Amino acid sequence: MSQNYTTIYGRYRKAAGLTQERAAELLGVAVRSIAAWERGETVPPDQRVLAMADIYGAPTLCIEHLRLNVAIARDVLPPVPHVALPQAVCQLCAALRRVQDAHAEDRLLAIAADGHVDEMEEQQFVELTEELDDVIAAALTLRYAEGGVRAWN
Repeated sequence: MSQNYTTIYGRYRKAAGLTQERAAELLGVAVRSIAAWERGETVPPDQRVLAMADIYGAPTLCIEHLRLNVAIARDVLPPVPHVALPQAVCQLCAALRRVQDAHAEDRLLAIAADGHVDEMEEQQFVELTEELDDVIAAALTLRYAEGGVRAWN
C-alpha cells in the first residue's frame, strides 16, 4: 500500500509511527478507507476521528478535523497546535500578560457599561476580542498539550 499522504489524517498517522495497515487494524476499518481519507477523497466520520485522535495520541486532530470540515468551526475555533506542555504554558501566560498589560478588562467594562457597543467603541471592541481570541487559542493549546492531561469529556 502506498504511503503517500496529504491530509491531516495522514500527517497524524505518520507522526504516530503507524502504517496505513496498522492504523486500519486499530480503527477497525479497511486499508482503502484510510487511504481514501488520507488522499482527501472522503472524510472520515467523527467517531473514527475521535478514535484516530486517541490511537495516534493527537487530541488536536479533532479540532483540525472540525476546522477543515465544518464552516462554522473555522469561524469559531482557533487553530490549536500540538505542542509540549512547557511551550503551551508559556504561550498562555504570554497571551494573558498581553491582555493584562492592555488593561483589557477595564476597557471592556467601559465599553459594556451602557449595555451595547456604539460606533465609537466598535474598533476598540474588535481589537479587544481579537486579543482574547489569542487567550482562547493558547488555553486550548494548553488543554491538549503533549505531556498534559487530556480531557476528552
